[in-house]
This record gives sequence, structure tokens and C-alpha cells, in this order.
Amino acid sequence: MRQAIPALDGIRAVAVALVLADHGGIPGLSGGFLGVDVFFVLSGFLITSLLLDERARTGRIALRDFWIRRARRLLPALLVMVLAVVAARDVFSPEATATLRDDAVAAFFWVSNWAFVAQRTDYFAQGAPPSPLQHTWSLGVEEQYYLLWPIVIIAVALAFRSRLRLAVFVLATAGVLASAAAAIVFTTETTVNRIYFGTDIRAQALLVGAAAAALLVRDWTSVTLGGPYLRTRWARWVARILPFVGLAVLGVAAHYATGSVDDFRAGLLIVVALAAVLVVAPVAVEQDGPVARVLAWRPLVSLGAISYGVYLWHWPIFLALNGERTGWSGWPLFVLRCALTVAVAAASWWLLEQPIRRWRPVIVPMLPLAGATAATAAVVTMTVLPVGVKPDVPPGPAIDSAALVAPERPVEVRLPSAHEPGTRSVAVFGDSVAWTVMRYLPPTPGLAFTNYTTIGCGIARGGPYRYTGQTLNQKPECDTWPSRWSQRINHDRPDVALMIVGRWEVVDRINEGRWTHIGEDGYDAYLRGELNRALDILSSTGAQVVVTTEPYNRRAEKPDGSLYPEDDPDRVDEWNALLRSVAAKRPNVSVLDLNEKLSPNGVYTNRVDGIRVRSDGVHPTPEAVEWMTPWLVKALR
Repeated sequence: MRQAIPALDGIRAVAVALVLADHGGIPGLSGGFLGVDVFFVLSGFLITSLLLDERARTGRIALRDFWIRRARRLLPALLVMVLAVVAARDVFSPEATATLRDDAVAAFFWVSNWAFVAQRTDYFAQGAPPSPLQHTWSLGVEEQYYLLWPIVIIAVALAFRSRLRLAVFVLATAGVLASAAAAIVFTTETTVNRIYFGTDIRAQALLVGAAAAALLVRDWTSVTLGGPYLRTRWARWVARILPFVGLAVLGVAAHYATGSVDDFRAGLLIVVALAAVLVVAPVAVEQDGPVARVLAWRPLVSLGAISYGVYLWHWPIFLALNGERTGWSGWPLFVLRCALTVAVAAASWWLLEQPIRRWRPVIVPMLPLAGATAATAAVVTMTVLPVGVKPDVPPGPAIDSAALVAPERPVEVRLPSAHEPGTRSVAVFGDSVAWTVMRYLPPTPGLAFTNYTTIGCGIARGGPYRYTGQTLNQKPECDTWPSRWSQRINHDRPDVALMIVGRWEVVDRINEGRWTHIGEDGYDAYLRGELNRALDILSSTGAQVVVTTEPYNRRAEKPDGSLYPEDDPDRVDEWNALLRSVAAKRPNVSVLDLNEKLSPNGVYTNRVDGIRVRSDGVHPTPEAVEWMTPWLVKALR
């Protein structure tokens, strides 16, 4: 007597493989995030089948027992994973763990998705590192469904005793239509992540599975026996053909979907849910079909059996095993990540999940025990972790990619410093790296600094440009730097002008109507002209000019562990070579090698002399600025 359906484990394997491929940056699977929707459809189908079958066999639904089974299956592994992330938080970047305390507590109580809505988390952002617990949003959606849907079915059973399956089907279908319509109508640039994380919207996939179960499954026990369930040859042939259609649609969606606003407005979520149910329901009721037989392949079934653990552990493992730490990218890094993920998930399955599923405590009630365990874990987490604080770095394009589109006033802060006899005045021009240096600069006797930096602006003008994979518009004030710099240098007439630029000169940028970048002859000539213009302005009043090289950066990685173009060391080298060649022709201009200071071994590093020197892969930390100050002061004197 077979109690499980192997093909459904195969579907779990396919779903989790799509998620791994998406998060691992596998080419051609940009829509792999839709594997979560396949999980949702499968959960809705299975849970509704079990609940309706229990009601038909016993005349009731044992709500407490249902919740205990769900808690026993899901909670222990989740607690261990979250606590492991909390314990290993130093492995992740400060930006990624800035809200870890809140994220962990939300995960313990299955409300992560709403926590991310409250934080205005951008699931599809490519710039700032995501939380190592961001993937728990889908577990929150599922657990909220497990909490509410049985209650709904019980209420429907009381109202429609003899027509329960029909009533559940109608109710689920109405929910699907309402949820899908809301996703299509209300998705905008500002609401897309509310749509993506919201239980009310994501319920459409769960309810599609529920509607299919209410319509098709008359006797779940007969389904699990594995024998012929469908009564007519015509029905069996339909059940064998439909999975091919569903898989084809899922394949197209996984290949073309990107998570854009247009995707959701076009009904991506409901299309994927319907495609998934065309696979899930037929392979459950017709297990001898060709697709069901392929999905019942033992390796797929084995992966599907541990798919919950694979999903739980893959995200923090993928973030920890990044390109910077391993030196790998692409397929080698993906294989390493997957191997470790499967190993940890298998250990979780054998050593934790299965023993707890078999455990039957005699004295302690299970539901209070589950609640007490989650509450204890939350208290421990809040005790260990401080209240989340974002790293103190400048706002704007280099930090928050969402701010790139919106114009922003230049940040000009004058550092108070008395002009004592012998004090040299230094006017500082540059981007947010220069801004950060000025912000954290300690007292510098003998030098009086004036900060004329502008966050998000270098000397390259025009646009749009690309940053961490996004196409963004140049801020208007970035294009007016020549007039602003001329006005300020003539007003202050400093002894020294310090220029720190380079970040925005190495990005891909539209110039003369086409995409280009440093290293191409035409754009190099343009940058050379802008650099000469800047040095002409800064030296126009007789000031000595000091320009810094651009350091190697690592703002973010692509999902496959490789670098975005603006973080390519070759581009930085090309800019620094251009900078030196221009400065060499000017006796009043000297070059200060910031790259050598921050990257003494010739590669990007986040620690020098035991000091963490970058807050986000680009900007120096307060400790780094203090450490650099004697070196900087010596050069400026």
C-alpha cells in the first residue's frame, strides 16, 4: 500500500531546482523565482485534498492535530536555520544583517513576508546585499495559509454539509479571481514588492491548487494507492497530455520572466499557477502517465524529499559562498553552493526533521511547546542582536539604487576649522567617496578643509548609465559641475584642491547616442577632455591640485558570483592610467594612490592592517578614514 506519490516529490525537486538556478544566476532561467509558485500550488492541492478527505472519512477536521503536524514538520528546521544565521552573522555584510534581528523574529512567527513589506524591501533589487533570511517570506505565506484555510473549510462545512467540495471549489475559485485581478490592476512601480510579498496576492497559487483538489479528488486514499483513479480512458488521456502543456508554459515563464512590473501586470502569477496545476493535479491522479513516470525518477524523488531543507539552507549558503570569498563564479561556484546546500539539507532531514516527526511526547502538549520554542528563540535573538541600524553610509546612487532616478541636491558640508597662521586651506571636490572621507575626517591641525562634494556625481556627464545591472538616469546637477566648481574655486581660492572621482567614470554610459565605457577610444577621448577641464578649473587660481586614483570596488555581485562591469579591476586600471597620463603633463598636479592604500595587494580587499576599510564595497568606513588621515595629511602638506 503506497502512502506517498513519488511524482509529487519530483515536482518539489523541479520547483526547488528552479529557485536554486535563479539565485545562482544560471543563464536562461531569470524566472526561476517562480518555482516558489509551484510549491504554493502543490501545497494548496495537497492540504485541501487531505482536509476534505479527513472530513469525508471522519465527519470532522481535527484542527489541532493538523496544526501540530505542520509545526512538527516545518518549525524545527526553520528555528535551527535562523539561529545558525544569527550565530554566523559576521559572515554576511553589515548591510545584509542590518535588520537581522527583526527578520529573525518575523521568521520565528511566520510573518516574514509582511515584515519585508513594512521594510519596503525590494525583492528584485540588484545593488544592496539582501537579508540572509529574505527567502523566509514564502514560508510565512504558506504558514498563514495553513493557519487560516482549515478554519475556512470548517466554516464552509458547517454551511454546506452535502455540497462541501462544490462550495470549496467555488470559494477557492472566487479567491483566485479576486487575487489575480488585484495583482494585475494594482501593480505599479511603487507597489510591485507589496504585490510580490503579500499573502492576499500570493494566495492565488495556493487557491488554484485548492480548487483543483476540490474539483478532482473524491477519495485521497484511493489516489495514494497508486492504482487507476480516473474512470474513463478519455479522462486518463487528458491527464497524461495536460502535464506537457503545463511544463511547456512553466519553461517559457522561467526563461522569459524577470519580475518586472510588466510581468505582473500581464498576469504572470496566475498564468504560472494555472500551468503548475496542469502538472500537479494530473500526475497525482494518473500516476502511470509519462510525465508522472519521469517525475518519479529516484534522484528527483530524493531531492524532493529534502526540498524543504534545501530551500531553507540554500539562501544563506549562497550568500556566504560568494565570488569574493571563494574566488569562483559561474558553474563552478553554483556546483559548490548546491553541493553544500544538499549536504546540509540531507543532514537536517536525517538528524532533525525525521526524528522530530516521529517524536510523540506524552506529557508536553505539542502546540504550546511549539509556541514556547519559537518565543524562546525570539527572546534569545533579541538578546543577542542589537536593534538593527543601517550602516552609516551616504544616501544616493552609490548606496541606494532606487535613489538614482530621483534628483538630489548636492551635499556640501563645510568642516569647521579655524584659519590659524600656517594653516593650508583645502577644497575637496568629488563624489560620495570624497563625501564619506570628509564626513569622518578627524581633526587635522594645519589643514582647513572645505567640502564641495556631490553624492552620486563624478565628472562624466550625460546618460543614462548602468549600475548593478540597472539602467538609470543621470541626476541633473551632475551635469553642471564645471560651473559650480568654477564658482567655488574662485570664491575660496584654496591653497590645495583635492579631487576624488572615478566611480562614475567606469560605468557603462550612453555617449553620443550609444552605450560605451572606458577602454573604448572614443569614450577615453571624451573622459580625457573632461579630466583636463576639471584640472583647468581647479588650478585656475594657482592652487596645487591633488587627484586620487580610483580604488578597486566590489559593491555587489551578480547571482553567479561574477562582478558587475563597474567593479571590473581592468576598468579601474584603465581610468587610473588615463588619470596619470593627464596629470603627468601638469607640473601643479600630483597623483595620490588611493587604490594602493586601500588595495595594497593589488586586488580588492575589505581588511587592511586588521581594519575593515569598506562599509559597502565602495565607501570607506569611519575607522578607515581615521586610519588614512595621517597618510592623506602628509600628502596634502
